[in-house]
Amino acid sequence: MIKKLFEVIKGGKTENSPATIHQKFKNVFSLDAPAILIRNDKYDLFQLYDPNDELATITIGAYAKDGGTLEEFCEYRFANVEDVYKPVSEIQVFEAEHAVGKIQEFEGTFPNESEPTYFVAVGMQTGDVFLSINFVTEREHYTDHRSQYTAVLESIRPDS
Repeated sequence: MIKKLFEVIKGGKTENSPATIHQKFKNVFSLDAPAILIRNDKYDLFQLYDPNDELATITIGAYAKDGGTLEEFCEYRFANVEDVYKPVSEIQVFEAEHAVGKIQEFEGTFPNESEPTYFVAVGMQTGDVFLSINFVTEREHYTDHRSQYTAVLESIRPDS
């Protein structure tokens, strides 16, 4: 299921693969994501998940840029993740046409869970907004599809 989902992102086609659609969040930002992912509108954040096996979840929180720097935002962001997960990568710089940011990969077992989680944290700026982005999946899946996750990030742009 997820393999088909990410083949859509990179332009591949399979018989049952869904289309990629443009998603918007409150006139703050937008991105392109596979249509197979279901939008969760229960919370005041942007969340997409695979309803079939929940192997991959994308969650994004948006924050007005109010005097801070992207560096400070990312420091704070990654430090909070380290309270639960162990970093397993160096911080990587990310640049796209409409956004810049930093990415760090983490792994660990969330409290009250039994299976380890691969948690990729992204601190990003698009326009005058900071985005806190989480990819939650399995290590093997993220490694196999790193370029497709990057494609989702590259599609993010400010929206008004």
